[in-house]
Amino acid sequence: MADLMQQYKAIKRESSSDAPGDPERFRRVELTRSEMMAQGDAMRRTLETTRETVQHIAAELAGRRLSRVVIVGCGDSWISGIGVRLAFERLLGVVCEPYEAFDLEQYGLDMIDDGTLVIGLSSSGNTAPVSASLRATLAKGGYAVALTNTAASAMTKEFPAALLIQATRGGWPTQSSTAAMALMLSLALEIAKARGLGEGKAVGLAADLAALPEVMDRVSTGFYDRATALGKTLARADMVLLAGAGPHLAPAAFGAAKLKELAPIHAVAFPLEEYHHYRTQKAGDPLFLIAPDQASRQRALETAIVGKAVGGYTIVLVPEGEAGFDGIADHVWKLPPVRDELAPLVYSVPLHLFGYHVTKARDALGLGAPLLGGRAA
Repeated sequence: MADLMQQYKAIKRESSSDAPGDPERFRRVELTRSEMMAQGDAMRRTLETTRETVQHIAAELAGRRLSRVVIVGCGDSWISGIGVRLAFERLLGVVCEPYEAFDLEQYGLDMIDDGTLVIGLSSSGNTAPVSASLRATLAKGGYAVALTNTAASAMTKEFPAALLIQATRGGWPTQSSTAAMALMLSLALEIAKARGLGEGKAVGLAADLAALPEVMDRVSTGFYDRATALGKTLARADMVLLAGAGPHLAPAAFGAAKLKELAPIHAVAFPLEEYHHYRTQKAGDPLFLIAPDQASRQRALETAIVGKAVGGYTIVLVPEGEAGFDGIADHVWKLPPVRDELAPLVYSVPLHLFGYHVTKARDALGLGAPLLGGRAA
């Protein structure tokens, strides 16, 4: 009971509240804006400063048995693992599982062995379930890599294979998540290279990863005004749906997290196919569909058609040149074409922008946290 009371007191001490116009929340909102507009720079710094350490880790893994990769974290750190899963599996040819840290610590450690690579993410470097999972991995003979953007953290001191993400998190996570994803992609590429796997694919992906910060910057500036306008249109929405398939669930989940943290409203992210197994979208419900690749295009199109039929308000994110959603969705945001493995990073940016701008629009209207579910204006 004493521990529970301490937790309750910690919640009461949370620096910001859901109240309309809370100055501390809006201080963090503006920090989030600064950080989300500098994601390209954070990515560049991270890739440059970690290159030698990533190569060293890859060299240590070159001759080890590798049967499974587990990426462990909480919140956005866990979502980051969902976004890079495809790249790890394609490059290394082993199962990669993004595991929520509490779940892994409580239910999954028995399955870790000396062939398991566990990558633990914690922005603060002090997330207890992440550290416990990395500790257990080493005890079982597996290989543990710690990622954090806090230099003097417990994780950087405890775990020899530690990588420092060159990103800040004064607001709610944006660059700290996308820079972490870029770093994990760099690690996957180096491990593949060290193990002599997928050379042709790895070379092309490495070149595109090096060019990715510029793409992130271009999307940040190119979609700023559109996100501003949409934020004003949907300012009175108290609930937003977001869907994507495979690795593209990650941008949906990031988008939902920003809405819950900044706005603060209800937001739900789910796998694309699950839309069709329930009466998911009601008249007026805003739905973001993330469909960067051919694998998810047809199902996303069918989803947009259903959304139109039920009177939903649908926004689709697709690559430039995709015309199939025109006239069906309420908005079609067309992004620069990128590899499937990189799309989760790029497609997160417009959703970060929307989360910020809808928050500003709600503040202008004096709106706080919803008491009951609502619908788009």
